[in-house]
Amino acid sequence: MILVMNIIELKGITKTYHIGDMAVDVLKGVDLSVETGELLAIMGESGGGKSTLMNIIGFLDSPSGGAYHFEDQDASHLTDNQLAHIRNQKIGFVFQQFNLLPRLSALDNVSLPLVYRGVERSQRTEIASEMLKRVGMADRMTHRPPELSGGQQQRVAIARALSGKPTIILADEPTGALDSQVSQEIMEIFLKLNQDQKITTVMVTHDPKVGQQCRRTVRMSDGRLAEV
Repeated sequence: MILVMNIIELKGITKTYHIGDMAVDVLKGVDLSVETGELLAIMGESGGGKSTLMNIIGFLDSPSGGAYHFEDQDASHLTDNQLAHIRNQKIGFVFQQFNLLPRLSALDNVSLPLVYRGVERSQRTEIASEMLKRVGMADRMTHRPPELSGGQQQRVAIARALSGKPTIILADEPTGALDSQVSQEIMEIFLKLNQDQKITTVMVTHDPKVGQQCRRTVRMSDGRLAEV
């Protein structure tokens, strides 16, 4: 008998922002479980709460209410240092706008998370080189982001997310700034990583073609979540 552990368990998650005297309810009681090794798409229109939910999953924001368990740990009982440790050691982030440092080479951008881990320089270079090869960027390691296409920059961003050997990758509209052909190339990288290395991946997307390739899809609308 194979037991499947849920890496993420959300129960009744709410998020309210206060703007002056006005309260804006962005998340309205979200329940979500993500299995270890799963490839999940969160879909929905802009303003539905997808990115807010992703930020909470990645410990970039905290919920106003509800319970969040990550690898069976109750996140509400974790200190700021413990949360920072999880972000640094367990989670790889990929964003729509790449968030690469323009003055650094692709190799140095991918190495950067390892600097904060205290990894020695030669080992950082070895790991970053391997990650760039894995995403098809072996011949662009010394290029800076302005010298790369959008698709190439996203490949570097994925390599950066992989450099710390994360337990889970969180990708917020990773193909949103790319044309359809390049989007599919990027999606194939995520599919291969999930299939070959069993890296749990949660992806926010508005693109039905991206969502259809994921193992499971949920739809977010007006701060609530429903299975598709």
